[in-house]
Amino acid sequence: MNKNENGVKQSAGGLKEIREIIFGEALNSIQKQLDELKSENNSLRDQIKIHENNISKAVTQIDDLASKTDNSNDEQQKTKDLIDALKNDYDKKINDLKVSKIGKNQIGQAFIEWGMKVKQEDNS
Repeated sequence: MNKNENGVKQSAGGLKEIREIIFGEALNSIQKQLDELKSENNSLRDQIKIHENNISKAVTQIDDLASKTDNSNDEQQKTKDLIDALKNDYDKKINDLKVSKIGKNQIGQAFIEWGMKVKQEDNS
């Protein structure tokens, strides 16, 4: 090494020492704050990941519930349609019975005629 290079190295080392003396505490304080901020930042990122996972699970559950609700609504509609069809069939059968119903007078008249036939056969 020549004399010039050695002098530059010494002055650079001296400048570092001077800088350390003047700004040392401030730099250490700033470095400590930076380290704390980095740690807090990492903690916040971890919390964000947890919340993102929770949101993703919640969205999946909501989608599942929506699907089940749609299926339930479809089943309810099918059941309602079946009940309506059974009711219509029941109403039709009731109406058919009303139309084909034999009146009490007709039944009474049929018994009277039957009774007369039985009486005529007994007399013969």
